[in-house]
Amino acid sequence: MTRNATPLLVALITTVLAATSAFAQAQEHAMPQDPHAHHAAAAEPASEVAPAAVDWTPAEVRRVDAAQQKLTLKHGDIRHLDMPGMTMAFRLKPGLLSAEQLAALKVGDRIEARIEQQQGQLVIVELRQAAASN
Repeated sequence: MTRNATPLLVALITTVLAATSAFAQAQEHAMPQDPHAHHAAAAEPASEVAPAAVDWTPAEVRRVDAAQQKLTLKHGDIRHLDMPGMTMAFRLKPGLLSAEQLAALKVGDRIEARIEQQQGQLVIVELRQAAASN
């Protein structure tokens, strides 16, 4: 490295460190003052949000693929993923259903599912029987 580049490099590093410090201080001031709230917020990843009633999507089972741990569903709108209703296959979260529970699902069963995007795939993270309609 030339002698002329060294002062430029030092100035660049100083600027980056100052900006990082200023950002950290701004974040610190933006955090809630309640120490319990701070720890609760820090303990929960931003990608995991508490399930709400709108997270449950009504669906009808169209195919059960036990070997691949997939369900093909004709589902309603998945609002939190901005996805319209359609028919498609979803992976099941590992361990969500036992082999017996999966075998008990039949084409035509009405269910409700919580579906999340995980590592670029849509995954059923919770499943329940749909409420009986009158």
